Amino acid sequence: MNEVPQPAFSHDLDVHAVANYFIRLDALRLEPDVTPLKLAKLLYLAQANYLASTGQRLFSEDVEAFDNGPVVHREWRRNSGKQIIAVRESAAVTEEVDLPGNVIEFLDAVWARYKDYSASRIWELTHEQDPWKRNYRPNEYRVQIPDSDMITYFRESVPATERVFHTSVVIMPDDFLDEDDADAFAAKFAESTQR
Repeated sequence: MNEVPQPAFSHDLDVHAVANYFIRLDALRLEPDVTPLKLAKLLYLAQANYLASTGQRLFSEDVEAFDNGPVVHREWRRNSGKQIIAVRESAAVTEEVDLPGNVIEFLDAVWARYKDYSASRIWELTHEQDPWKRNYRPNEYRVQIPDSDMITYFRESVPATERVFHTSVVIMPDDFLDEDDADAFAAKFAESTQR
């Protein structure tokens, strides 16, 4: 069987660039509502979905299990408090976003899925998920949520209809192709990407 070439995914980006993109999207809304709490959950959901979809980190920083759920500490330090960020952070709204096009498409899909979740609803969602529940330790500071926990949970426990996939990822049911069809498909795919 021919080896199927793997698509190249942008990865290990700066978390501030990803956060700023979400803040800019929120600023375009009639009623922005992204607080530091909601932003922290958006970053976690983006990282977890990207890991499960591509096997690589969207941004290089760790996601950690805090009292208020999954948090990227570096971004949490920059944006803390309870105010709506787009209203108070004009710099983040006007700062140029330097992200690859495939990442922007992915973040747009994450935004489309979760933008209408209130901070409390997205907090509840992430508190129900195993990656935070399995790693949260009361009174412990900065406990990392392993990438493997996010990958396993999102691939195995979150239905495909509720996940966000990178645009280069195609999901097919296990029984979609029999073995002979799979070999032929892999050969044709490899041929088409070498042109």
